[in-house]
Amino acid sequence: MDSLLGQPVKAEGEEPTQAEAGPHPGDLSYQRAQQEVARILDAAGKGEACNVGSLRTVVTGMVQALATGNELLMQAQEAGDTRVDLPRHMVNVAIFAMKIGQGVGCRDDELPWLGLAACLHDVGMVTVPQRILEKPGLLSPDERAAVQQHPEKGFRTLQSLGPEFEWLANVALQEHEREDGSGYPRGLAGDQIHEYAKIVGLADVYEALSHHRPYRPMSAPMDVIKGLISGERRQFPDRLLKGFLRGLSAFPVGSLVRLNSKEVGRIVATNPALPLRPMVEVFQGPQGESLNPPRRVDLATNALLYITGAYSGQVAA
Repeated sequence: MDSLLGQPVKAEGEEPTQAEAGPHPGDLSYQRAQQEVARILDAAGKGEACNVGSLRTVVTGMVQALATGNELLMQAQEAGDTRVDLPRHMVNVAIFAMKIGQGVGCRDDELPWLGLAACLHDVGMVTVPQRILEKPGLLSPDERAAVQQHPEKGFRTLQSLGPEFEWLANVALQEHEREDGSGYPRGLAGDQIHEYAKIVGLADVYEALSHHRPYRPMSAPMDVIKGLISGERRQFPDRLLKGFLRGLSAFPVGSLVRLNSKEVGRIVATNPALPLRPMVEVFQGPQGESLNPPRRVDLATNALLYITGAYSGQVAA
């Protein structure tokens, strides 16, 4: 049976099952997902055949973990360093894509496929020299051209998995295409772009802007969301941007915020009914002092406290 997004999710032998999922979702670590992606990238770099079965199992567990808690989302939101870590980036994008998928109404049995596609979206980047990926300044025309070849290379790598994974290859090929035709490599627009590619593309932009890169500092997640919602309406359809906001919230789990009390905290849970009043773990006092232990404040039940903005300063030790 075909899904609403065009991916056959009920094909015999291809849907991740509960048995394949292995241990409880809480036991499936963020590190294990990165290890599986790194394994596939290593094989792709050597021109060897890629096996996605183990990764598919891990992603199924990630879907279950996202349905029951925020630990994975908080790990994906951590800043990290400026070094380009492709497996970490690709797993982060998968986590964000699955949350966006929830926001746009993907069925539960679609989310593992969306997550798998997101985990593999940049497989073609393994052919780009590290010196280009970690260059601190602007890329030369030749360097930019090398980077922009990665969707085609990822397409060829994933196409080798067989006809049943043609859709997966197309997502990798199209995730840099944009609704208004301004993307690459083929300048596709609107319905020419696979729905998963649109979701993964939006998650990819969000992940890149909300994390450090060699050529620029990170932006606060809530500032990235505001910028995407207000400035990317030609590149992503409104329904996707609305789903993005529903899935990740105006204040994403894991992001740092300042309260009107001048205290600093981390978002640990969202409140769908009151999206501007999430649960905050306050760990820094008004004078910059560390609070040990931190305290949790539910802004939905505390009318005196509210978020005044993102926090990007130093965190007390």
